[in-house]
Amino acid sequence: MKRVIGLALLGLGISVNAQASPLLKPGCAWALLHPEQGAATGGWGWADLDKRQYIDEHTRFNLASLSKQFTALAVLMLVQDGELALDEPLARYWPELPGQLGQPTIGQVLRHTAGLPDYIEPLYQAGREDAVVTVAETLEVLADSPTLRFTPGERFEYSNTGYFLLAQLVERVSGQSLLRFSQRYIFEPLGMDETAIVDRYPSALPQLARGYRLKDGQIQNSESSWEQTGDGQVHSSAADILRWLGHLEQDTVLKSPEGQPLKGVRSLLTQSAPTEPKDNYQFGLETVQLGDDAAWGHGGGWAGYHSFMAYSPERAQGAAVMCNAIHWDVRAMTQRLLESGQGQLEPIVYRP
Repeated sequence: MKRVIGLALLGLGISVNAQASPLLKPGCAWALLHPEQGAATGGWGWADLDKRQYIDEHTRFNLASLSKQFTALAVLMLVQDGELALDEPLARYWPELPGQLGQPTIGQVLRHTAGLPDYIEPLYQAGREDAVVTVAETLEVLADSPTLRFTPGERFEYSNTGYFLLAQLVERVSGQSLLRFSQRYIFEPLGMDETAIVDRYPSALPQLARGYRLKDGQIQNSESSWEQTGDGQVHSSAADILRWLGHLEQDTVLKSPEGQPLKGVRSLLTQSAPTEPKDNYQFGLETVQLGDDAAWGHGGGWAGYHSFMAYSPERAQGAAVMCNAIHWDVRAMTQRLLESGQGQLEPIVYRP
């Protein structure tokens, strides 16, 4: 099937066929779950400009912060087995955490009300943006400034640090890295064979989309070699995200590491209806307003990757868009998919 992209959106002033153009532009993959139209996936653009590989439903993208729902699910599995407790502070399981970092409870960390300091900006300021940054270096950054930003539970403030620490907590308690834990207890049981966490670089994942950015009218590589997990680093395809949307709709039941049946995945991750958009962050999913409707969802952006996912239990409908360039408006395109219910998607450029 031919797909036409209006490259006037990129300032080129012409329209070309996305899979025949010598201009070779990165693009997006998408997934749609609809109660009447059924399930659909698609994609357009290039996964790898150098190798001239097209994007399709099996192309894997870095999901960035969409990863947090899977980190939360891993934590909740350990809660089910009694290995962790939501109302206990981090310090109970990790007494070596420096300063005030161990004071917030696991529940506060999951809901971004812990007041933890940011680890990303200090690394940027140290000139580490394009370097390989290990877990050990990240923990050193936090140890250098182990003071909370506010009293835990006082307010909502989105924190990548919190979910990074949760990944380390899963490893400490389970004896397995978040990569191995998630593969064994989440992705494999759910049939998500094209989904994996990357915690080392370079990655050998097959069918991996390269990340890009548009700068001064030119497409450039934009990728990161940071090795932290928990707050990001899940890589997946449109085909697998469609499976995940289906599991949210079916409220699929998984088993904990000790073999105990859990609540359904949707019931675990969301404790209410998505009716209060303001600061209604549950466990890796939050209320997002799409037109007149509220849904559960999350966005993600890191280096040259940009993604957005939304699922409405009331409408039994969900959609996701994943791109390998940050100039695409993934939220607007996800909303367009949900509103149209059609298995087609035209590009929309992000305009702040």
